Amino acid sequence: MPEITIDPTNTALLIQDMQNELIKGGGMPVQPLSGSEIIANSARLLEKARSSGMAVIFVVVNRRPDRRDAPRPPFGAPATAADSGPRLTAGTHDADVVEELSPRPEDPVVIKHTTSPFNTSDIEVYLRRFGITTLILTGYSTTGVVEGSLRDARDKDYDCIVVRDCCAAGTPTEHDVCMDIIFPRMAWVATADEVIAAIV
Repeated sequence: MPEITIDPTNTALLIQDMQNELIKGGGMPVQPLSGSEIIANSARLLEKARSSGMAVIFVVVNRRPDRRDAPRPPFGAPATAADSGPRLTAGTHDADVVEELSPRPEDPVVIKHTTSPFNTSDIEVYLRRFGITTLILTGYSTTGVVEGSLRDARDKDYDCIVVRDCCAAGTPTEHDVCMDIIFPRMAWVATADEVIAAIV
C-alpha cells in the first residue's frame, strides 16, 4: 500500500454517537474494546485533529421525551422492541457527549434521527462550506452509525477513513467482520496511532 497522508484542510473528524447512555450507561454492550478504551483513543485523535486545524464535527442522537421520533421496530419484531433500546432523551445527561470528548463552541453538533447522519441532519451543509472531501469516522456503534455514515459518504464520493480502535459494537464478531471484511472495500481502516501519524 502506498504511504497515506491526510490533509487537515479538507478533512473532518466525525465523533459519532459517543454519548453517555451508549458508552458509559452500562445498558449497551461495548465490544471488543471497552467504552473507556474507545474514549481514550478518540481523545488522542481529537487532540491531534484540533492541533492540526482539522474540522471536528459531532454527531448525536436526540429523542423527544415521548419518543414519537424514535424508529419503528424492525419488520417482524414485536411492537415492544421500539421501547427496549436507549432513550437518549434530548436535554438529559444520557444524551450528552461524554465529558472526555466534549465539543467546543466552534464545533458543529449535528443532531440526527436515523442511523446515518446523512439522512436527517444538516451535516452536508457543514461539509460543503468547510470544503471537506475526506472523512475520519469514529463512533458507537460499528454496525450502526459508523457503517451507515460510511456507506452514505462513499455514495456521495467522500474519501473515508475508519478508525478501528475508536469504534465498538455489540459483539466482537460484528466489529471484526466490519473492520476486516466490509469496511476495507470502502475505506482505509486504520488504528488511531496510524491515523495520527498520517495527518500532515
